[in-house]
Amino acid sequence: MTGQAGTGVRPLRTAADLLRTLESGCYTLPELYQLAERVGLADRADGRRIIQDGQEQYKRRIRSALQSLRRQGRARQDDDQRAAWLIQGTTVRPRRALLLWLPGDPGQAELVLGAAATVLAQADEPIDLIVADPPYALGRGDHRTAYRRTYGRDHAQVLGGYVDVDPAEYADWTAEWIAAAGAALRPGGYLAVVTGAQQAARVQVAAEDIAGLTYVNSIAVRRPFGLYSTRRYVHAHHRVTLMTRGPLDSPQRFFDRPAEMPRGRTGQIYAVDVWADIPDERRPGLLRYDNALHPALVSRLVRSTTRRGELVCDPFLGSGTTLVACLTEGRRFLGADLNPEALRFAMGRVLAEVIPVLRPPVEQLALFDTSQVPA
Repeated sequence: MTGQAGTGVRPLRTAADLLRTLESGCYTLPELYQLAERVGLADRADGRRIIQDGQEQYKRRIRSALQSLRRQGRARQDDDQRAAWLIQGTTVRPRRALLLWLPGDPGQAELVLGAAATVLAQADEPIDLIVADPPYALGRGDHRTAYRRTYGRDHAQVLGGYVDVDPAEYADWTAEWIAAAGAALRPGGYLAVVTGAQQAARVQVAAEDIAGLTYVNSIAVRRPFGLYSTRRYVHAHHRVTLMTRGPLDSPQRFFDRPAEMPRGRTGQIYAVDVWADIPDERRPGLLRYDNALHPALVSRLVRSTTRRGELVCDPFLGSGTTLVACLTEGRRFLGADLNPEALRFAMGRVLAEVIPVLRPPVEQLALFDTSQVPA
């Protein structure tokens, strides 16, 4: 079964670009069922029989085959190689998306529309690293707030739908999703939470006292263009609170010092907790999501705390930067967001801007080998 996608690297400049990319690079389950009927899968071995869920047997077989491929981290393809998203819902409002890509490549990805705590609680397996850039309760989605009035951005190029948190509910909300994060981690796994300095203390306390995690680092990441202020110091850095499940000396905790970090006098890597080399993330002239981390920040966290093929989760998907880092570095990925525009943007960004760089553009992708669908 094959599907077309665009060719070459075509950065997303407008909402129309995003729509065209998703239309050419996504399948819905109903479309997949139609393709299965065309090649005769529906008529194989009682395929038309209605089963307990009210659907025909062949549809269950197709879903089972896809789940098997997802667990194996592969999709059977033609000689040429391409990627496509298989989605539940529509390209306008996707509820779940699975990236079908290269056989044998560990960089598989799944996106879910849902709340962070819920998605973390429903994860299929223990998670090696959770990277989170949660809302800061600054009123990003409300045009009336001081944040929107003072931040000089062309909002016409920014996708809408950002879901913020009521400041009065922030403490309880933080405690809820961090408790779910702690339970979802494997022993020795990590939670890395990117916040402004004012929320970092709340995150650390919740991670220690509620989730039972152990403090590892508090990393200061220089922010080149902090929000201007005249009545206090400008916030010129982000804070990454890094916690782990279990003791610091656990043999299950992996840590690899990033090669690009400073060197000591004898040449050894000196992995410091002040990162002044991370640029601000900007997409001048391009379509963008309301909030985005720079890929270099997330890549460093992913490379230093996980091995190739391990599972990384970002329960606040946003612009999809963690997804991009995981595909680039060969990690498996689970992402979630309450805003369907976040899923749409991340899916389109992967198809238009990431996959063409990682693999040369080609014509066809076989979603799966029909011989793998059980009879």
